[in-house]
Amino acid sequence: MGSLAMPTEYQLCIKAGDIGDGPLQYLIAPHSCPTVSYSCLHMKLLGVVSTFIIGALAMAIPSTPFHCENEKVLSTYFIGENQEVEAQVLSCSNLPNLTTRSVAQKRQTNVCGNTCNTNCFTPAGGGPNPYDCQVIADALFYDNQNIGTLFNITVGNPIFMQYATCETFFVNQASYNETYCRNDWASVIEYVAFNCQSQQNAHGGNCVASDQTWFIQIQTS
Repeated sequence: MGSLAMPTEYQLCIKAGDIGDGPLQYLIAPHSCPTVSYSCLHMKLLGVVSTFIIGALAMAIPSTPFHCENEKVLSTYFIGENQEVEAQVLSCSNLPNLTTRSVAQKRQTNVCGNTCNTNCFTPAGGGPNPYDCQVIADALFYDNQNIGTLFNITVGNPIFMQYATCETFFVNQASYNETYCRNDWASVIEYVAFNCQSQQNAHGGNCVASDQTWFIQIQTS
């Protein structure tokens, strides 16, 4: 992603540490973050050039949770060092299906590092335990280092993960398959889980791609 030199005094940089480093480190850096909005969070993940910006104040779409209709589980597996986070590939009737798309649309697009905007689900109450969400994030960081950074998400088949009270979805709502990165997903989980709580009159939330072709959701189980 190219550098956009529009610094403001309200920028907040976040650097994600390696596995086991705990919460993200917050650094006030008024002249070092590229930004596309009044308030940005610039994540430099594991020293990789891949970055994305979370516009914490942006509300690109309404704060409404996604619900998978007529859910079918296509596959189940476990991730992380201790294999304690359950992951599933789902089929949802309220999402487009790849088989209905033309050959030209059945391309694979890498969206790792793309920007997304956070939305907290209101009102307060009933949200996930953020430390349960941290277990999912740590499992993704572990697989990022030990399996690989990138993974694929086909049209109409969200990837769902759960640990204890915390659930997260990655939903591809484009007309083509997408590739995303585990470390970016983990960092979004960390941010939303700890910043969309009852103190913010919220109970989880999502981060929606700037072009709205994908989103990540964090919610209670």
